[in-house]
Amino acid sequence: MSKFWVITKEVYKKNIKSFGFIVMVLAPILLVGFIAGVGYYFSQQDQTSEPTSVAILSNDPELQALFASEEWNFAVVEEIESEQDARSALENEQIEAYMIIAAEGHTLQSEIVHTNALSSQIPMIAEVLSNYQTMMRANEMDMSPEEVQTLTEPVEIDESVVSVYEGAMTEEDLSGRLIQEWSAYAISIAIVVFIMTYSGIIAEEVANEKGTRIMEIILSSASATNHFFGKLAGVALVMLTQLTIYAVVGTGTYLYFRDTAFVSGLIGELDVVSVLRELMGYTLIFFVAGVLMYVILAAFFGSLATKMEDVNKAVTPIVFIALAGFYSGMFAFASPENSMAVALSYVPLFTPFVMPFRIASGTVGTGAVWLSIIVTFGFTGVISVISLMFYRSNVLVYSDTNLIGTIRRSWSIMQSNKRARNLRA
Repeated sequence: MSKFWVITKEVYKKNIKSFGFIVMVLAPILLVGFIAGVGYYFSQQDQTSEPTSVAILSNDPELQALFASEEWNFAVVEEIESEQDARSALENEQIEAYMIIAAEGHTLQSEIVHTNALSSQIPMIAEVLSNYQTMMRANEMDMSPEEVQTLTEPVEIDESVVSVYEGAMTEEDLSGRLIQEWSAYAISIAIVVFIMTYSGIIAEEVANEKGTRIMEIILSSASATNHFFGKLAGVALVMLTQLTIYAVVGTGTYLYFRDTAFVSGLIGELDVVSVLRELMGYTLIFFVAGVLMYVILAAFFGSLATKMEDVNKAVTPIVFIALAGFYSGMFAFASPENSMAVALSYVPLFTPFVMPFRIASGTVGTGAVWLSIIVTFGFTGVISVISLMFYRSNVLVYSDTNLIGTIRRSWSIMQSNKRARNLRA
C-alpha cells in the first residue's frame, strides 16, 4: 500500500506544480472574470449614457409633455417645430431622432425617424401611444378612468405545470425545474471539459513512462496494480484540487460582491442555495461517475500507446464517445420523453449526460434514477477490472501496430499468462 501512495503522491505533486495545471485552473476563472467585467462595463455605460436627443412634433401639447419625463432618458429639443427643421437637424447630427405624432379626431398617427437610437424603446413608445389613444376615446364616451381600466384589465391566468408518472400527477415548481435543467446543462459541459482534460493527463502519465522505457524499472519495485490505481488516484486528487479552488474562489467572490447592484440585478430572484443544492444532488453524482469512468478508460487506452506521439490517437475514441454523450444530453434536453433518450439514459457511457435532463424534466422516478446510478458505478467497476487486466498485459508491450492490433496482442499475452498460471497451479 505504501508504494501505491508513493505513486499517488508523485503524480499529484508533478501535476499540481506544472505550468499546465496553473493555466488550466486560471483560464476558466479569467474567462468568467472577463465576461463579468464586460457585462459590468456595459451595464454602467447604459446607466451613465447621455440622453437621446429627440425632436417631438405634435399638435397635442400633452403628448410633447408625455415624452419629456425623465423615465424616457430623452433630451427633447423644443426649438425644432417643423418636419423640415427636424430632418435637417438629423442630417447635421444635431439630433438622433424625431417623432411626428398627429391627433386626428380620436386616432393617433405617428412616424418615428431615428439613427437606431430608439430601437429598444419602440415597443414601449407604441404601448404608451396606444394607451393615450384609448384614453382619448374613453373621454369622448364620458368613461371614467376606472371604467377604462376595467376594459383594459388583463385576464388572470393561474398556471400550474404538472408531471404525470405512472398515473400520478404532481405539481412542478417552475423555478426549481429551471434550476435543475440549467444545472444539468452546466454539469454536461463540465463533464466534457474534465473528460478531455484529465483523459489526456492520465494517458500522458502512462504513455510518457512507457515511451521512455522507465516503466520496466518502476514495475520491478511496484506491481502493475499499484501503478495503475496510483496513477488514477493521483489524477483524481489533482481534479479534486481544481474543483476545490473553483469552489473557494466562487464562494469568496459571491460573498464579496453579492450586495452590489450589478450582482443583484444579474441573479434577480434566483435562489443561489437552491442551485447549489441541485448541484450537490444527483448532478454531482453523475459528474463524479462520468469523469471517473472516462478517466479509467483513458488510462487503459494510454497504456496502448507506445510513444507520447500516439497519445492523442489513443484517446480519440474517448473524446468521440464523450461528444456523442454530450449531444445525446442536448437531445434529451429538448425531448426528455423520447424513447431514444430514455434508452440512452441507461447506457452507462451516456447516462451521466442524459439522466440529469430526464430528472430535471420530471420524467423519471427515484427508483429508475438509483438504478441508473448503480448500473453506472457497476459498469465503472467492471471496466476498472478489465482495464487493469489489459494494463498488466500491455504496459510493457511496445508495438507499432494500430490500436486494434495492440489490443489483440494484449489479449493474446493475457491468455498466455493465464495458461501459464494454470499450469503452475
